[in-house]
Amino acid sequence: MAQQSAEDIGKNLRAIRQLRGLSMSALAAASSVSKAMISKIERGDGGVSATTLGKLAEALEVGISDLLSKDDVSSIIYLPADAQPVLHDSARGFVRRALSPIFPGRGVDVVHNELGPGGRTGPFSPHKKGIHEYIFVLAGQLSVHLNDRKITMKTGDSLFFDADCTHEMVNDTTEAVSWLLVIDGTKYVKSIT
Repeated sequence: MAQQSAEDIGKNLRAIRQLRGLSMSALAAASSVSKAMISKIERGDGGVSATTLGKLAEALEVGISDLLSKDDVSSIIYLPADAQPVLHDSARGFVRRALSPIFPGRGVDVVHNELGPGGRTGPFSPHKKGIHEYIFVLAGQLSVHLNDRKITMKTGDSLFFDADCTHEMVNDTTEAVSWLLVIDGTKYVKSIT
């Protein structure tokens, strides 16, 4: 697994923010992430949670994978396991591995997620209307919280939902859970260049 460095994430965040013509203050207001946190991320000073990356990506109108990206675009991309960017959120017991090619303008992210016993992703802010998520549980049991609704999924179950709601994944068991997540933002495909 290729642990994505905090420096790479910081460089990408700064580049995309500047391409969008946003100051740190403007991005902070649009994302509900503090200016101090944005500055820390851009400097590469330590880890960042998947929830925070999600808020920043949403405000910048890009996928989380765009913030993790460091490869050039190609029409054929082979991504061996040890080259796939991985985000570890050890405080939450959450591991997120980008399986889809990481480059801007595609609008679809495919992500393998793992959550340890008792772990939770933390709440993800609602996406824009028209963004959808698909979940397929590979192993274990996963509780998906969509606003006030809780759906308990087991191995082999799948779920589709409009992601314009607060959502969180929780492992209420004593065994690890893993699932595939497809985020479909093709409605909002917009080049970051």
